[in-house]
Amino acid sequence: MKTHTELRLKQQKNQKLNLSKAVIIKVEEIRNQYFGLLSRVGILSTLLLFICGEVIAQSNISGKPGLIYIPTARYVPDGNMEVGLHFFPGNYGFNSDNQNPGRVLSMNLTVLPRFDININVLQLFSTAANPVKLGLGDRQLDFRYLLMKESKSRPSLAFITSTPTSISPTLLTHALVATKHFSVAKQWEAEVTAGYGSPYHVYRKGSTLDNYGLFANMAFEKKEDYAYHKRYLEGPFGGISFTFRSKVGFMLEYDSQNINAGVYVRALKNWVIQAAVLNGEQITFGSAYNLSLLKQSKRMLSLGKKQNQDNVQTPDKSEAAIIDPGYRKLRGNFENVALDSAGIISYEQRLNRNPFPALYQLKQLFADSANMRFVPMFQGIPMGQYKLNEKLEFSPVSNAVRERQKQRSKFPLHRNGYSLHFWIQPYFNAIFGNFDKPIQSNTSVAIQSQIFLLPGMSLDFGILFPIVNDLDNRPKKIRPSPVFVNQFYSKNHNHISASAGFFQNDQYGVNIQYRRANLQRPWSFGVEAGLTGDYYYPNKGIYYGNMEKLLLILDAAYLLSNPDITFKVSGGRYLAGDTGVRLDMLRQFTNIEIGFYAMTTSNGSTIGFNFAIPLFPGKLLNGKHVRLRTTSEFPWEYNYTRGYRIGERYRTGYQLDQKLRQYHSQYLNRQYGKK
Repeated sequence: MKTHTELRLKQQKNQKLNLSKAVIIKVEEIRNQYFGLLSRVGILSTLLLFICGEVIAQSNISGKPGLIYIPTARYVPDGNMEVGLHFFPGNYGFNSDNQNPGRVLSMNLTVLPRFDININVLQLFSTAANPVKLGLGDRQLDFRYLLMKESKSRPSLAFITSTPTSISPTLLTHALVATKHFSVAKQWEAEVTAGYGSPYHVYRKGSTLDNYGLFANMAFEKKEDYAYHKRYLEGPFGGISFTFRSKVGFMLEYDSQNINAGVYVRALKNWVIQAAVLNGEQITFGSAYNLSLLKQSKRMLSLGKKQNQDNVQTPDKSEAAIIDPGYRKLRGNFENVALDSAGIISYEQRLNRNPFPALYQLKQLFADSANMRFVPMFQGIPMGQYKLNEKLEFSPVSNAVRERQKQRSKFPLHRNGYSLHFWIQPYFNAIFGNFDKPIQSNTSVAIQSQIFLLPGMSLDFGILFPIVNDLDNRPKKIRPSPVFVNQFYSKNHNHISASAGFFQNDQYGVNIQYRRANLQRPWSFGVEAGLTGDYYYPNKGIYYGNMEKLLLILDAAYLLSNPDITFKVSGGRYLAGDTGVRLDMLRQFTNIEIGFYAMTTSNGSTIGFNFAIPLFPGKLLNGKHVRLRTTSEFPWEYNYTRGYRIGERYRTGYQLDQKLRQYHSQYLNRQYGKK
């Protein structure tokens, strides 16, 4: 018979086993959550890598260049983009009671030399003891400006601040930091950082359930007065890292409260994995993927498969030879190609969002002719005349060239060398939801197509396949995608886009955009007007309302000479009937465009960001007359304030000002200068 002591020891052993099993299950749950999101980040990074080059660095808990918890003043090259995911344990977190572990998803972008913008989203893991109702918590927008670059005798110096628009300021950063690099031994480098975090912070003191103005209820207070104060970067902080051959690094830091030590390794060429021990007690780990948005893919600039000698055309070939199907083997997939008697080649390509790869391919193809000029077209309308010698030269298309182009046009129905395009177009609208569904979305995929009817006139149509819809009660049924007719016109710096039909964002009606833009000058001016009504597809038939929604927006834009950043001020009446103004900052990288904006209307104020990217892999199937591809442009916009219909609008296939920016001589010449 077992003694009381033996029974008690056995009971304690069973309790430890049960506790160990619970810990293992919880760790496995957190691991699955972490790596599930990490895999999605990896997919996005892979897609971006297809259109970008490579850079490498490691980041801190919130995604800024840094060590473990502290930031640094490390110089980051222009155009660098980093997508990161970092895990933190409960006792060293940013929630109210420090009981829940969590993660921070971040994106850091160097939009100007010395100037970074960092976006991060904090999410807590729910536990049985401390359940979490919010799907995504704190969302921060941070700015880092390098006041002084590092030299042999001085460190680099950076100022970091967060926008005061946050309601949950647990990750707010207001700090001044300096960093210096030293060579300590062969293939070893040291990075020393010291900084000071402000004991004060600025934020909106209110509730996310109320629609405050962007700067309403602003509070300037000591961090220690905040109810859920975490003392993150409050006071002096510093650290040092040692790196061996830029592949392995060791980190030691004081984050103003704790001493942390960690290690990071460089996996592959762009991926950094790091882990650390916080105050000798708990573990944190993270991962980041770096890439350059300014590098052009060599594959996109190449001529693709080696051409047969018969397909390598020279300027003295006849027009019939120029239109030879051998041109379809080029990566640019040119259509409606014609050789003008004046030595001008006009063409159209619809595979690449960026017009430069096609221009560069033609330059290689006609390398023996320094006087050859190229005229890219959009929907059969010439956009401009380009010549590539020592630099890229632009000139407007003359009336004589336009007249000859008009005579060659053999519309309708692709009778002038056009292929019938089908492309995969995703549609994605999302908001942050509850814990079970952190992202509630309306996600669909369409097979879209386009037929050219007359010069400048196209008919867009397709079929839409719903995937997920937990935003509203509209049924998930296969239905027509946006169907509309678009007429494009361009001449003498005047550009018009007029559309009629069923647009994105469930609006039908008419829309017209006019823009006065010289593709050699920085200033441009535009106006957009539309009259639309609601439509959607219930279980049977189609529902539509009256065309009574007036959209009227005026804007003025200025393109900086270096780099390709456009500042645009717009204002007017938006889709929900609200009136107001909006300020955009748009950066054109090699193949994508990323923008940040702030706006205020009679419905409220908000900030956000947007981007337009091509989707991998581009061409899927390619026949002589039919082509299947992914979309050349996927646009998406994030709005910080949801549900208040602030400055809403709809899309009509393309925005005129964005289309014209891609053909601007400065944007194309900058890419040509890097070849």
